[in-house]
Amino acid sequence: MLLLTVKKSVFDMDNDEFEKLVKPVALKATQVVLDNGAWFSYRNELCVTSDMFIHEFKDGRKELIKHGNQTGEFTVLNIYY
Repeated sequence: MLLLTVKKSVFDMDNDEFEKLVKPVALKATQVVLDNGAWFSYRNELCVTSDMFIHEFKDGRKELIKHGNQTGEFTVLNIYY
């Protein structure tokens, strides 16, 4: 006998249901990226201009960087441990 499990569409889920579904996948993806030496980029209150970002690494180090829009290169402005 073949049983099919029908899951609720993400469009029909409330916020808690959606978070419960997505959070484990997002945490696993985060760990894989960090384990491979990459970083996460985001903006916070330290980013006072639109070309500034935070790079956060597996070891907890955070770098405040300024992105060069013309070249794609960036400059590290400060490092936080």
